[in-house]
Amino acid sequence: MRDNPYKDLPPLERKPDGSLYRMTPAQKKQAASLIRRECCCFEDGNCIVLDDGDTCTCPQTVSFSVCCKWFR
Repeated sequence: MRDNPYKDLPPLERKPDGSLYRMTPAQKKQAASLIRRECCCFEDGNCIVLDDGDTCTCPQTVSFSVCCKWFR
């Protein structure tokens, strides 16, 4: 059985005050474009990993911080 590659990710980088770094609007637009093109979990604007019978919008496409393990 293969190891889960996500468990080896470094912790999220944070500012000294503990808050997350934020993307600029241009970076967010580029990130959303990359996710739509490349993410294997993205389908019709929804994240199939988070789908528990009820559709869930991809949180990374609407967030200014990096919150998706695939995207990291």
